[in-house]
Amino acid sequence: MTIYSSRTILFIFSAALTIALFSLATFQSLAQSGSIKGRVLDSKTLEPLPFANVFLNNTTIGTVTDTSGNFLLKNINQAGIYELVISFVGYESVKIKVTVGTGELNRGALRLIPSEVELSTVEVKGSRDKDWERKLKRFYKIFMGDDKAAEASTIINPWVIDFPDIENSNKFIATASAPLEIDNKALGYKIVFYLSYFAADSKGYIIQGNARFKEMETRDENERLRWEANRKLSYLHSSHHLFKSMIEHRIKGEGFRLYTDRPGSENVTFRAPYFYQELEKTVMPYDTTAMVTPDKLEGIFRIAIKGRLEVHYHKERAAIRTYRDVAFPVTWIKANRNFILVNKEGYELNPADVVISGAMSTDRIARILPIDYKPDQIPIIEEEISLSHFQENIYVHTDKPYYYPGEAMWFKGYINYGTSTWRDSLSRTAYVELIGPKDKITKSKILKIDSGFFHADFILPDTLTPGSYYLRAYTNFSRNFGDSMVYVKAIPVLKITDKVNQDQLPLEEEDNSIIITTDKTKYKPREKITLTVQLKDDEGKPLASSLSVSITDGTQVIPLLTAPGIHTEYPLKEIHAKSDKYTLPFPIEYGINFSGRFFNNENKPTKAMLNILQMNPKSLMLTQSDDNGMFTISELSFYDTAMFTVQASDEKNKAYGKAELVAREIPAMNFKHSAYPLNIIDAATAQRLISEYEVPVDSRLLQEVVVKGRKEVEAKDVRTYGKPDYVIKGKDINVAYGNLLFTLPGKFPGLIVRQASDPNGGIRWVIYSTRTLSLGLPREVLLTLNDVAISGNNPVDILANMDPSTVESIAYTSKINVLYGSQGQGGVLSIYTKAGPSDAINAATKNFQFVKVPGYSAPRKFRAPDYDDQQTDVSKADYRSTLYWNPEVKTDSNTGIATLSFFASDLSGRYHVVAEGVT
Repeated sequence: MTIYSSRTILFIFSAALTIALFSLATFQSLAQSGSIKGRVLDSKTLEPLPFANVFLNNTTIGTVTDTSGNFLLKNINQAGIYELVISFVGYESVKIKVTVGTGELNRGALRLIPSEVELSTVEVKGSRDKDWERKLKRFYKIFMGDDKAAEASTIINPWVIDFPDIENSNKFIATASAPLEIDNKALGYKIVFYLSYFAADSKGYIIQGNARFKEMETRDENERLRWEANRKLSYLHSSHHLFKSMIEHRIKGEGFRLYTDRPGSENVTFRAPYFYQELEKTVMPYDTTAMVTPDKLEGIFRIAIKGRLEVHYHKERAAIRTYRDVAFPVTWIKANRNFILVNKEGYELNPADVVISGAMSTDRIARILPIDYKPDQIPIIEEEISLSHFQENIYVHTDKPYYYPGEAMWFKGYINYGTSTWRDSLSRTAYVELIGPKDKITKSKILKIDSGFFHADFILPDTLTPGSYYLRAYTNFSRNFGDSMVYVKAIPVLKITDKVNQDQLPLEEEDNSIIITTDKTKYKPREKITLTVQLKDDEGKPLASSLSVSITDGTQVIPLLTAPGIHTEYPLKEIHAKSDKYTLPFPIEYGINFSGRFFNNENKPTKAMLNILQMNPKSLMLTQSDDNGMFTISELSFYDTAMFTVQASDEKNKAYGKAELVAREIPAMNFKHSAYPLNIIDAATAQRLISEYEVPVDSRLLQEVVVKGRKEVEAKDVRTYGKPDYVIKGKDINVAYGNLLFTLPGKFPGLIVRQASDPNGGIRWVIYSTRTLSLGLPREVLLTLNDVAISGNNPVDILANMDPSTVESIAYTSKINVLYGSQGQGGVLSIYTKAGPSDAINAATKNFQFVKVPGYSAPRKFRAPDYDDQQTDVSKADYRSTLYWNPEVKTDSNTGIATLSFFASDLSGRYHVVAEGVT
């Protein structure tokens, strides 16, 4: 038999963290504008040079000389130190430092020297074209960047770029015979870049040159607002933003946290992957006292930086984390002379003395702003602009394009994100549904999203009515963007005697980036087949990736060449949803959520404090229903179905009322996806023989086992987290306050109970440890009731509704305990009631109905026979249509290779290999 491969791979590259060196001009602020005039001449003939470019480097201020070589740069609104650049074709460019005041600066005659370099003849060949195009792609990625701004930018004249080879060097060099003309449609600038030096290697890159900016014109108000918003986003995480916040003493307010090496640890080359383990050991907070002092020149400031400054920016998520416990971008800054000179806008006067590495060094030309950019003039970003950053786009790969009743449908979901930095902060729950005729949901599963992926299978009932079905996948949050964001795939289900006419063969796709090879060219029935999948980038370097691989019998499963694949469905879609506020109707789900409505004894929806107990594993949650009786429990994590009880107590601590679950709202059944055209003939015989490898036989019901044991009572006061820092007994609690919250202030050393400003407005009570406050993370304590962790509300809301007279003791510990994981980072405040642990839980379940809540579906493992195993029953016929399915094939980052193997069936023919995925 012969194996054909259909390859569908989408690549997403991440740029290396490197340092870009740019020459940035600076200036000081004065009230009036200044100007510069002069005349440009040929240094040999002293003839005037008309139409020479004259501009202030890295600004939007520029002009050209007139026919007499004269120029005048007007309206320089901020005086200070600039770099005046004069450029003319055929002459060497000149860059002069100028100090501009409030009046007119006359530079007189400026002479340009003719260039002695002659352009060499270039012979264009086909092989050179391919090599040049490959190098151009590499240059573009380093020079422009590898993000959305770079995608929206274009080098208009790439033909002026050349890539000379250097013997015995691994450096990648680029030169330009003319200025690069760039259209940046992300930020709204036309840029003329005079490239003077470009070099890159495995360690980093250097870009040197002069840039002239010109604002693009547009009549589209939405486009103008988008440019302004993107400019501010580029500015907010830049070093200029940091330096400006230092000058204005708003470092923390602007989202920056500063650290430095602890004395004696300056040369430490290895750190733990957890930042807060290193804090106060090798790293300590940076002392910002007297960090900024005014210079002698008005509007110029000196920022003292001794040693290495480590910067965390808390208003942005990092695409690649430096520390496992820090989700923010991290940057390191070092000043060679222990200080940085900046103007009041935060632009460096001595950029050559400043070394920046990490997050702030990754912006390339597509993200660079002119130095006369004014961030204070940018309006607040509207929701309709910023919504695209939180986009979640789903694609689902199925093992076959069509199915028969009784078969298993294997699938893997891929999620593409509008901003990759939010990957770990968006949805972690996906809903997958198989919808049949009359818009009936035939099968559905709730799946956990892990790193942007999910996978499972549906077993189609053998009684399933043939027809047009649809596989639908979505997250709750993606519904905010409209029905177009709900992924839908047409799935034909055929009659068991239907046969797809094999009038087409799989197409061989030419793709140099993925290579699928076999260990042999032909195989015998039941022989082991080994495949090697190798991925490479445009430069031939290996790529790590996550793939789903399906191998089917090409005779039984005819490939549908018109079926959409990941290359068309995975890319982000255009968003039309608009919202004035971040109050979206469908919130992000970080786990299993369910909603219900609570009714009093008169069967009326009512507001009440509710105790909600998950039975296995036992976990107590407290929440409050609103005036309409509605309540929601979120961020749970369990598989299959969990049992819950809901209880409310009246003033006499007597249970009352009842609760009902509210069905989850599902998207509208609005399908416009037509089924694939199939040329079907009636074969009169069954086209599938389903084996127990593909669909498991019914599980055997095990006999009930009753486990009995005797409860051992420990006489000592043992806490599950160990010895507490402090304990108060019930007799020491002032029950006159009426609630437990008011009794806590001042009771526990190291525990702060006070009122504070709520980020959402107003004032609220907070409870946290002085230990977490010293770390800059005032995280609230975890509250437990009789050693059962309580979640679902703020600790103060729970304590405010507890009767002090029912409390036997309260224990507090500030230490981190692995028993409670990250929940207990802020310490544990444990309440013990007089009823005792078992009585409290029994009371929570007494006389109340149980509610069942569906949880995550655990993925089933694909099974296939192993004919090398002597235990395999070889007497069974093997007519499998899907030979292999693996949703978790990963190519190695060093080699780009993944190896997989499976066994052939009893049928001869062709096998069809489909590999889909992302790097």
